Amino acid sequence: MTAERKDLVAALSQSIKAIDDDYKEEMRELRALLDDARKEAEKDEPESVKLKHMLADAREMARTFATLDPAWQAVQRIAKMFGLQ
Repeated sequence: MTAERKDLVAALSQSIKAIDDDYKEEMRELRALLDDARKEAEKDEPESVKLKHMLADAREMARTFATLDPAWQAVQRIAKMFGLQ
């Protein structure tokens, strides 16, 4: 495995851990996509087009989540106020 792919696998693993630590339920789809990308990157001969598409999809999902996260946090606070969590 090349040094670049090792770095990619490490970065994907760190991202998955961060999701597991802070956003288990909200980001389960992004986590699954990152895990699939990590598995593809770990292969002896990964499909570069498939991997690029996975990473592009993950980027868009992360952007969407970052945009919506403040609203999500507000919904969670309100739910707690009403004892719904």
